[in-house]
Amino acid sequence: MTQSSANLSLLRYCLGCKVDLSIVVAKIDWRQLYTFASNQAIIGICFDGIKRLGNEYSEELKKNPIERNLLMTWMGATQQIHRQNMKVNMVASKLYSMLRGDGLRCSILKGQGNSLMYPNVYSRNPGDIDVWVNASREQITEYAKKHFKLGDDIRYHHIETSVDGVPVELHFFPCTMNNPIYNARLQKWFKRNADLQCSNVVSLPDGIGEIAIPTTTFNVIYQLTHLYHHFFDEGIGMRQIIDYFLVVCDFYKVYQNSSKITPSLFTIKEGSTSHPAPLTLRGEGGNRPTRCSGPLRSKDGGPSKVSPSYAGWDRLDGSGDMASDASASSASTTDSSASTALDVVQRELKYLGLWKFARAVMYVLHETLGLSEEKMIAPMDEKRGKLLLAEILNGGNFGQHYTKYGHFTQQGMAKKYFLKIWRNMHFVRYYPAEALSEPIFRTWHFFWRMKNKK
Repeated sequence: MTQSSANLSLLRYCLGCKVDLSIVVAKIDWRQLYTFASNQAIIGICFDGIKRLGNEYSEELKKNPIERNLLMTWMGATQQIHRQNMKVNMVASKLYSMLRGDGLRCSILKGQGNSLMYPNVYSRNPGDIDVWVNASREQITEYAKKHFKLGDDIRYHHIETSVDGVPVELHFFPCTMNNPIYNARLQKWFKRNADLQCSNVVSLPDGIGEIAIPTTTFNVIYQLTHLYHHFFDEGIGMRQIIDYFLVVCDFYKVYQNSSKITPSLFTIKEGSTSHPAPLTLRGEGGNRPTRCSGPLRSKDGGPSKVSPSYAGWDRLDGSGDMASDASASSASTTDSSASTALDVVQRELKYLGLWKFARAVMYVLHETLGLSEEKMIAPMDEKRGKLLLAEILNGGNFGQHYTKYGHFTQQGMAKKYFLKIWRNMHFVRYYPAEALSEPIFRTWHFFWRMKNKK
């Protein structure tokens, strides 16, 4: 067994999968495992599993013990991650309450919402806070100028600031794609589904507060888009892959049950203000987060509005029952009342140009985390999957540890620009539309930022 396969086997164990680690524990190089966990930003997740090894594999650990110094270093890093999560949770709740109180509906993307899916809600390495504000670019920019300290730089899809020392991105829309045709479709899809994502409220652990986060069925497309974008921008690591693995596993519960529903239950009248029942979230003991039972209210006290079309397919309750219109795939005009949630998602993936990448990601999830074929949102693509997996293992978290492509993430702006082009040319045969569009979009974005500097 290679060190890489040993690392992945232990990672599956850390996430709660049933894995026989007898050989792994007896032979694994613990320092190399720590390096792997550090490079992939999954130190806390791995340590959760290591704490269990003493009870389940005590004999194997006697043969191959973890050095005390390494164990203490690992423990300290994990405690720091716990503290960081608590702080980021508090800031996220504060920011959400602030925006909501000022009449701006919003949703916290990825990050602290994703952490709620983990067996231990404090084990995921936190980053910045990404807030999707459901308002115009002008409204968000004006609000940000009044309430936050900003630099003179503005990005096409977000403004960067900080709250209580935590980096914050105020998003005009969740993310972009490089290809202009697919990006136009994606932005329309975001607009159609924005309202529900701002109404899906959850409680954070330990009574810290509440935030709105995207629904699982929204995330299964949005977070794949985010992976796709970062794959061409800098790279993606195992932390992002684990996030998406948990999203797909949660989504499986949705479409598994929705497929058993009669067609008539997939449709309700347009304009309904029904709200999904609470979804089941995993926490630990008394820290278990819960979802609020009702939709948010606008500042004037009226109910939150429902997008007239396309948002309804995303309305799913905890048992997977459809609570509204599952119609709408932008790519099809056929009656979709008989469609399952999976059918709709697959049509959306194809329409948004994500189908090939989705198949590659399914291969990676299968090979690294043991995702079964019955839970996949698309059939595996081994060729593209092996390419993606190699990039993940080599580059680490956001490509920060690449040993090829001239260490492009560590270079100056000009050299990084050309090294990125060289890197992405390796992907043209696999993803031509996105790979060829990436340098064009990046060049346009550079001049757009110059023009829109404050």
